[in-house]
Amino acid sequence: MKFSSFFTLFIMLTAQTLLAQDGTWRIEKAQLPDGKSYNGSLNISRVGQSFGVDWKTTAGNYSGLGLMADGKLFVGYGLNSGYGIVVYKTNTAAQRIEGVWTASGLDGATGTETLTGRDGNYDLVGTNPDGRPYRGKLTLQKTGDTFQAQWQVGNGVYNGVGFMSGDYLVIGYGPGQAFGTVEYVMTGNRARGRWAMGGGSQFGVENITR
Repeated sequence: MKFSSFFTLFIMLTAQTLLAQDGTWRIEKAQLPDGKSYNGSLNISRVGQSFGVDWKTTAGNYSGLGLMADGKLFVGYGLNSGYGIVVYKTNTAAQRIEGVWTASGLDGATGTETLTGRDGNYDLVGTNPDGRPYRGKLTLQKTGDTFQAQWQVGNGVYNGVGFMSGDYLVIGYGPGQAFGTVEYVMTGNRARGRWAMGGGSQFGVENITR
């Protein structure tokens, strides 16, 4: 599969910013969706073409994987193994949505995915990091600030939660409801963050600094 202009741009943006985010960050201001505050820290480190993120907070400890695009770090996290993140970019002119994804256990390697369809129902064609193709379907259901997602690929069913960020649709996925999606808007040594958990309809807040 040849990379589209989006995938080429995505790789260029990622390469330019991979090293800039490494290190330990302090949670400066954070709230759960119910308004309760928490604090802690996180470590961001390069993992192949992606970022590994590990949180230690008063609300719990989590691990995740992230992808960078347009100065934003999008992270899918989970309590257990099997979590991942997909970053889709809408292409209205071509009437399709193109995505890049990664998951735990892939050492930061990425796959690609293209969606065609409308109104929350999509056919998908993808390529695994090892080059193997796959096909399936994705359904999206709007729930307040978020979307609940479900992929059907072969005999597998995967659940996720996501939201729009400009032209990007970002979805974190994992088993059960023990997963979520985070967006950090990076500005030097500070970042504004928002996040959603599996099954949730509202955002939490997490601003970080170092």
